[in-house]
Amino acid sequence: MVFDIASGNEALTLIGGKEQKIKKEDIVLRSGPDVLISHLFGPGDSTKITDKTVDALYLFWFAEHISDREIDSIVQDFKRLLSLIQSEKSTIETFEVQEAGSEFIVTPWDVKGNIDYDKLVRQFGTKKIDEPLLKDMKAIAGEDHYFLKRKIFYSHMYLDEILKSHKKGEKFYLYTGRAPSGPVHLGHIIPWLFTKWLQEKFDATLLFQIPDEEKFLFKDNLTLDDTRKWAYENILDIIALGFDPKKTKIFLDTEYAGHMYKHACVVSKKITYSTIKSTFGFESDRNIGEIFYTAMQSVPVLLPSVMEGKKTRVLIPCAIDQDVHFRLTRDVAESLGYYKPATILCRFLPGLQGMGEEGKMSSSAESTAIYTHDDPKIVKNKILKYAFSGGRDTVEEHRKLGGNPEIDVAYQWLTFFEEDDAKLEKIYKDYKSGKLLSGELKMLLVDKINNFLTAHREKKEKAKKEIEKFMLRD
Repeated sequence: MVFDIASGNEALTLIGGKEQKIKKEDIVLRSGPDVLISHLFGPGDSTKITDKTVDALYLFWFAEHISDREIDSIVQDFKRLLSLIQSEKSTIETFEVQEAGSEFIVTPWDVKGNIDYDKLVRQFGTKKIDEPLLKDMKAIAGEDHYFLKRKIFYSHMYLDEILKSHKKGEKFYLYTGRAPSGPVHLGHIIPWLFTKWLQEKFDATLLFQIPDEEKFLFKDNLTLDDTRKWAYENILDIIALGFDPKKTKIFLDTEYAGHMYKHACVVSKKITYSTIKSTFGFESDRNIGEIFYTAMQSVPVLLPSVMEGKKTRVLIPCAIDQDVHFRLTRDVAESLGYYKPATILCRFLPGLQGMGEEGKMSSSAESTAIYTHDDPKIVKNKILKYAFSGGRDTVEEHRKLGGNPEIDVAYQWLTFFEEDDAKLEKIYKDYKSGKLLSGELKMLLVDKINNFLTAHREKKEKAKKEIEKFMLRD
């Protein structure tokens, strides 16, 4: 759809069915050759701008996949056309209509507040995973992953192109990562579990980036030795999830830099400082390493094509806060002759205290997180003490009125970790009816998490002998 100046030989059909001839030099919105909207004539017979019109309000609302940048471009284009036909006395004012709802913060480095995930899709300009796409995924994979059915992975960019090319027999690579600054918690594991499923179902090679320089550059209290130590500790958690060593390549940026750096230089030449500043909100006090980091994170998007010796697609499973990095990479990759990277994006595992002020699960706030090294007693204590409850103040009140699973963190976590749909539905109904108490719900989660972590720690111990099978080195 585009704004245009009318030729004078066209007509607009109003909502009432009446045909209205459009004057020459009227502003119109076209979809192909068809006129959808006129500047002078609104949707009904009585809405018309005349010489006596004092005020005219133009309200724009957009499809969910339209980004803020595209919206600004459309509005500026419309204002430019208005300026061509306005009189000397008329003025054009622009204002934003704020959506109702609590404020939240989502950046690659900070997530806080009660997230409106639909609004986030609109702000980031991504697309929702719709039913046709889910059917395609199921047809190829042979099953639905419960992360998809429950809309934990709910948004994407160019996933449809990945599936189309896969149907034609073209291979694609997976790419995900972990910036090491401390121990792994359960929030980190969610995208990795889904990545493992994608690797199995699509027989895809995985590039697992460990950008150890990122946390060194962005956190004043960390040295490169610190991030390297955490990198190898985190790698054990990654291997313990069961990735295929023949199809998984893990690399540290500082150790694989000899191979990455020349590609990062090519990428960095295509990205201006003003673009980085406007995209990430960087101020003048940021170090230059932070600015260059986006180029390094873009390199794994190019590596599959380099490794295969031909143009190769990449799919990136990650939390939605990370998509902003690849927004820049898409434009650069295409200009360099590569495919735009596709992303499949997930919601955040909330911190134990809920999203609120503490936000998603974070390594910097222990009361929000459960780590893979937490023993069963610590897990139990954290969940019973910190997990935000949707229950009532008294047992009697809870039995009578029931709990609220929508805000109960123990239930929310079970949607991430309980694979059995029937069991999860029963928990939901029992809690909502008051049959299941808050303490009982928390203990269901305690058992689920401890069973997972006990098995994970055993695999992590075995992974110590497997590291070199996975590492990609210069």
